[in-house]
Amino acid sequence: MAQSPELFLRTIGADPYPKQVEIANALRDNRRVSVVGCNGSGKDWLAARLALWYVGHHSPAKVVITGPTFRQVDDVVFNELRTAYNSRPSAAGFGGRLFDSPRWEYDSETFIVGFSTDRSWNLQGYHSPNLLVIVTEAHAMSEDDINALYTLNPSKILMVGNPFAAAGPFYASHHQNRHLWKTFKISAFDTPNLIEGRVVKAGMVTQEDIDDRAAEWGEHSSLYQGTVLGEFSDSLDDVVIPLSEALAASNRKRTPEGEIIVACDVARYGKDKTVAFRRQGNVAEMIYRVQGRDLMEVAGWLGRYCEDNRVDVLVVDDTGLGGGVTDRLNEVGLKGVTVLPFKGGSNAGAKDRFANSTTEAWWGMRDWIMADGQIPDEPSLLAQLASRRYTIQSDKRLQLESKDRMGKSPDEADALSMTFLDRPGWGVW
Repeated sequence: MAQSPELFLRTIGADPYPKQVEIANALRDNRRVSVVGCNGSGKDWLAARLALWYVGHHSPAKVVITGPTFRQVDDVVFNELRTAYNSRPSAAGFGGRLFDSPRWEYDSETFIVGFSTDRSWNLQGYHSPNLLVIVTEAHAMSEDDINALYTLNPSKILMVGNPFAAAGPFYASHHQNRHLWKTFKISAFDTPNLIEGRVVKAGMVTQEDIDDRAAEWGEHSSLYQGTVLGEFSDSLDDVVIPLSEALAASNRKRTPEGEIIVACDVARYGKDKTVAFRRQGNVAEMIYRVQGRDLMEVAGWLGRYCEDNRVDVLVVDDTGLGGGVTDRLNEVGLKGVTVLPFKGGSNAGAKDRFANSTTEAWWGMRDWIMADGQIPDEPSLLAQLASRRYTIQSDKRLQLESKDRMGKSPDEADALSMTFLDRPGWGVW
C-alpha cells in the first residue's frame, strides 16, 4: 500500500478535500491528532479510511475504533469502512476478511476492531508494536474511558469530535493540553460545498444548511458556533446554560414521576410561536408548537389536553396576548387543574437574587438541567438554552439578556422555564 495517506485515499477512489489531506498527513507524522469540527464535515468518513491506510502500511498492525455508543462506532464509522472496503478498485485490494460485526481481520496480529464504552470489552489483547486508536464522538468520552485507552500504549491516537463540551480529555486536547497534540479545527467554510459555492459532495454541509441554522439559532448562538464554525463556545462564563449541559440533558433517559405541570408561552400571529411544555419530575417534553393560531384555539387545546391528561398545574404566559388565554380558561373552568398566570416582568420570589421572575424561572430551569433533568433533543430548544446570557447588576442581582438583544424570541426555552414557577416558596404568584 502507498506510504502517503493522500495517495492511498485516492487509490481507493476517495477524493479528500484539503483539510482532510492535512489531517491524514498529520496522523502519519504525529503520535496524537485531535480534530474538532462542524457537523457534516466528513470527520468519520476520513477516520474510517485512515484505519484502512494504517493496516495497509504497517505490519503487524491493529486499529481500535471506539466511541461512547455502539451505534456511532458500528453504524457510522464502521459503515464508512465497509463502504470503502467494498468499493475499492482491484488495484487497491486489501485482502483479509470483513465481518458483519465491527471487525476486519487479516490475521491474529493485523486487524481492525470496533467497540463502544457502553459495550466495553476487556482491553487486554489489543497491544501491538503498531497500534492506532481512533476515538469518534470524542467530546462525549469521559476521562476514565480515555485513560483506559492510554493503557494500551498506542503508537498513534486520533480523536474526532464536535465542540460540545467545555471539559474532559477532548476539550483539553485543544486547550490546556494542546502542546501534546496536533490539533485541527474544521469549519463549514473549509468544506467542498462551501469552497465551491455549489453542491459537489452530497451529504456534506451546504450553504443552505448554514443559512437555515443562522435563521433558526442566530449566528452568535453556541449551537451555530459549534455545528457551523466548529468552535468551542462553552468557555463563555456569562451563558445561563452551557451547551454541553443542554446536550447531556437531551441524552438522558429518566422516568417521569410526581406532579404534572404544563406551561405555555403564548403568541398569536407573526414569526413567534406558541409553545407548550409538559414536565413531570425529571422529564420534560414539548407537547404543542404552532404558529399563527388565534387565542381561543390555543385555550381550547390547552383545556382539552389538561383534562385528558390529568394535569395538576397549568402555567400561562399572562403578559400581553396570553392574558386572553388565561381569562378564557378561567371562564370555562378546568376540573382539577390549577391555572396560574405568569407575568414575566414581575418581581421574583427571591428579590435579593433575581432582577425579575423570568430570570428566576430560567435559573430554576438551569439548576434542574444541570442536575438530572431530561429534555427533548430539539435543535431550537438547545440553541435557545445555550445562547441566552446574563449579567450581574450593581445590586448583585442576576439579570437575563433581553429578547431584543438575542434577536429572536426563545419561545421553546421560555415555555420550559415556566414549568418551574410553582415551586414552593418562590412567591411568584
